[in-house]
Amino acid sequence: MKNLVIRQLTPNDEAAFLAGVREWAGEDPAWHSFVWQPGMTHADHIRILENQFRGENMEEGKVPHTMLYGFLGGIVIGRCSVRHRLNDRLRLRGGHIGYAVAPRFRGSGYGTRLFHAGLDHLKGLGVATAMVTCAKSNLVSKRMIECAGGVFDRESFNDDDDELILIYWIDLEKHPS
Repeated sequence: MKNLVIRQLTPNDEAAFLAGVREWAGEDPAWHSFVWQPGMTHADHIRILENQFRGENMEEGKVPHTMLYGFLGGIVIGRCSVRHRLNDRLRLRGGHIGYAVAPRFRGSGYGTRLFHAGLDHLKGLGVATAMVTCAKSNLVSKRMIECAGGVFDRESFNDDDDELILIYWIDLEKHPS
C-alpha cells in the first residue's frame, strides 16, 4: 500500500485539498469537507476547522471535532471526522467517527487506515469508548467496525437518510495505538 499520511490540514495544503475536491466531482462535496464551499479561501477553511477543533463559534447542534485528511501523492484521498463528544443526534446517527474515501481510491484499505487513525485520535483525547455507526446496507463499514472490536448495541432507523443504522461501541483501551 502506498504511503498514506493522515493529519489535519495546514496552510500549505491548498493544492492537495483542491485536487481532493476534484476527486469527488459529481458527488456531494460534504463527503470531502463539511464546511468548504467553492470560492472559499483556504485560509478561511483552515480557520473554520481550527474553530471546530477548539469548539469555538460552532453552529447550534454541532460538537467539537477534528477533521483528519489522508494524503497520498499530493492528493487528499479521504477524510475522517472525529467528534470529541456525542450529542443526542450523534447518538442516533454518526457517532464519534465518520470517514469517506474518494471513489477511485476505495477498496485499497485507505478507509480502514482513516478509521483507525480516528480511533487513535479519540483515544488520545481521553475518550474510553467510541460509538460508531454505519448503514445496515454498508457491509464494508460493518465488517471494518467489527474487525476493530466493535460490539453491536442496537439498530436505529434514520428518518433523514431513510435507512436502518447499526450502532456499535469500541473499547479504546483495547484498541492498539
